[in-house]
Formats: sequence, C-alpha cells, structure tokens
Amino acid sequence: MIKQTDTELSLRVFGAWATLILFGLGLVLIALEFIFHRHGETSLEDMPLFPAVFGFLVFVVIVFGGVILRKLIMREEDYYGDH
Repeated sequence: MIKQTDTELSLRVFGAWATLILFGLGLVLIALEFIFHRHGETSLEDMPLFPAVFGFLVFVVIVFGGVILRKLIMREEDYYGDH
C-alpha cells in the first residue's frame, strides 16, 4: 500500500470538510427558499427554486454551446505546420 504524505492527508480532510460545509449551506438555502417570499418581476420568478433551476439550465446551454462551438472552430493539430 502506498503511504500518504501529510499534505495529501490534510487536503483529503480539507476536501471532506469543504464538501460537508457546501452541502450544509445548500440545504440551508433550499430551506430558506420555502420560508421567505421573493418578489420577482414576473410570475415565473415566484416559483420555488426558480433561480437554481434557471441557473442550471443556463449552465447546460453554455456547456453544450461550447461543445458545438468547439466543433465549428477547432483547427487540426498541425494547422500551423510542423516545427
């Protein structure tokens, strides 16, 4: 078995704590979403979890748009010639 260095172990512990904190923060924000009323500009914005769903959908559109854009403008590896 490979022995872990102190840095690897401390990073693993930090990652575990950071994950727990982020999940906890997410749960608190989801709970607050149902407790406090937001005043949206449109009726669509008054739906529960609308900012999270909208943000995720925009993220997916941007990622797939990047994939399509990469296929459109990607050059060959040797586009500028061999060096």
